[in-house]
Amino acid sequence: MEAFAKKPVWKRVILPGLTRFFSPRIDFYALLVAQADTTLRGVEGLEAWLSTGAAERCQVVRDLEHQGDEIKASLQRKLAESFVTPFDREDIYDLSVRLDEVLNSAKNSAREVEALNYCPRDASLSEMARNLVEGSRCLYNSFRNLNTNLTEAAAQANLARKSENRFEKVYRQAMRELFELNDFKTILRTLEVYRTMVQTASRIDMVAEKLHHVIVKIS
Repeated sequence: MEAFAKKPVWKRVILPGLTRFFSPRIDFYALLVAQADTTLRGVEGLEAWLSTGAAERCQVVRDLEHQGDEIKASLQRKLAESFVTPFDREDIYDLSVRLDEVLNSAKNSAREVEALNYCPRDASLSEMARNLVEGSRCLYNSFRNLNTNLTEAAAQANLARKSENRFEKVYRQAMRELFELNDFKTILRTLEVYRTMVQTASRIDMVAEKLHHVIVKIS
């Protein structure tokens, strides 16, 4: 039988003049790192406010939440304008949205404390806040390594998820102690604040989970 003739293997060649259309011109990694940094500083502001009760700390959380919104909006505009992205544009969008939800939840916690005129003298609440800061810092470290060291990025995302597990342990113990009180108003106020803190912890876990998903795809 006559051997089949080998077909030429075509390689995609990008003409020099077209390079700019196919090369990422916007550093989406840097935008995500900036948003993660703003998120971390917002959660740190919440923890500082719960520790000190200083009114200006609450405003810090609000201001950083607005900054986070601006970064997210800028990133979304640039996604729409970009022909090429460093990884799946839907994943970039989802990471940004989930980071925004962490900061929104932190702001909601601050608003609940303020609206309820809640004056915490609660060691458990402070410990919850420290766990939120730890988880947010791990998210920031994961984003910072996403473009350079995927192994470290995955490790930091895993640490963020572990911080959420530690948060849950503190929360469950705090709930047991709370329901030993006889002050109904204090119980209701504390429950509302705890609820928003739980939401923030859950949002941190969701970002970490999405980071793992992205890291597997781009590895």
